[in-house]
Amino acid sequence: MPVVYEQGVGLIEVMVAVLLLSVAVLGFSALQMRAVSATDESLMRTQVLSIVRGLSENMRANPNALEAYEAALNGDSTITSIDQDSCVTLTESCTSEQLAVKEAKAAKKIFDGYGINIGMTQCPGTTAFSEIKCIIAAWGDTKPLMSDSVADACAKSNGTYKRGSTCVIVEAY
Repeated sequence: MPVVYEQGVGLIEVMVAVLLLSVAVLGFSALQMRAVSATDESLMRTQVLSIVRGLSENMRANPNALEAYEAALNGDSTITSIDQDSCVTLTESCTSEQLAVKEAKAAKKIFDGYGINIGMTQCPGTTAFSEIKCIIAAWGDTKPLMSDSVADACAKSNGTYKRGSTCVIVEAY
């Protein structure tokens, strides 16, 4: 009877099994990290949309002050220095401009708490027939701009989102 040397074969089988298991676990971990990232992105978009829609409704109720909203959201120092402390509501001798600045600053403060930048501009292709403004909220490395020349802008100048941008654009009338 010939002598068969099978010492160590079981160890090699175990090592191959551990290698395959570790590759599977790494794949699952990467998938889990991507799922968590997608959930965070979805939560951020939901929060942003909620706040922007509220601001948009305020703008719809105060259409005469769209320029004041735009200037305050874009950080124009001349408009944001308006004294709105004496203004509580529109019925208490509050001008529409003061109310717009107050509401825009309140929204900006909320966004700042989340690390979100906000801006407002004329929506592309709407200058001929209506005054439709676009509110842009961006986070991460994305800037709240529509520009072909700025690499990390939210969207191109025609309003299409740039690939990899983390932002939301909402039309406000």
